Amino acid sequence: MIDGDTIVLEGVNTQVRYLEIDAPEIPTEESPGDPLSLEAKKFNQSLVDGKMVRLEFDEEKYDHYGRMLAYVYVDGLFVNQEMVRSGLARAFIIKPNDKHERIIYEAEEQAKRGRKGIWGDHRRLKPPVENARFLIKPSQASRYIGQRVVVRGKITGFRKSDKVIVLGMEDDMDVVIFSGDWRNFDFFGIVPEKYYPGKAVEVVGRVKMY
Repeated sequence: MIDGDTIVLEGVNTQVRYLEIDAPEIPTEESPGDPLSLEAKKFNQSLVDGKMVRLEFDEEKYDHYGRMLAYVYVDGLFVNQEMVRSGLARAFIIKPNDKHERIIYEAEEQAKRGRKGIWGDHRRLKPPVENARFLIKPSQASRYIGQRVVVRGKITGFRKSDKVIVLGMEDDMDVVIFSGDWRNFDFFGIVPEKYYPGKAVEVVGRVKMY
């Protein structure tokens, strides 16, 4: 068992990444984690650990990490769907692998209506305690290019286009929210360019140079 959307097949030591979903990131020695990541891992474990699974493939069988990409079933239970329906993973469709897109989005809507997991009260979602060791200041970001870190700082302004919302932070660092993620903020009634300016925030993400 790796996390909420990846498993290892016993006997062949093959990692299988669930198609069309994305679970919160587990904290590791090299990277901070997301709220509910351990809960997602435990729930996934309860569904598949020690059980025979059936794999269904889509257009692409492997990702660029060499992991097998699959829809996973246990005794007729569609595990990918169940993870999303529990609120412990979100829909994450990457073309051309979209065979069960409708089912996955319907599962996500069910989780949202029930305010389950990541769709619950966002003010109560707490990051893993392990994240403390990855905390940096905005002024230090250039030292961590390519790394996943936690940045704490004040949002000082914003700019917006059809594809991104860019929240300006202190010391010339920007927080980028791509249009594909806007719906997650919409669900909580948050308009990023109105809600965050002037506020102190803590952001988990990968540092990139633009």
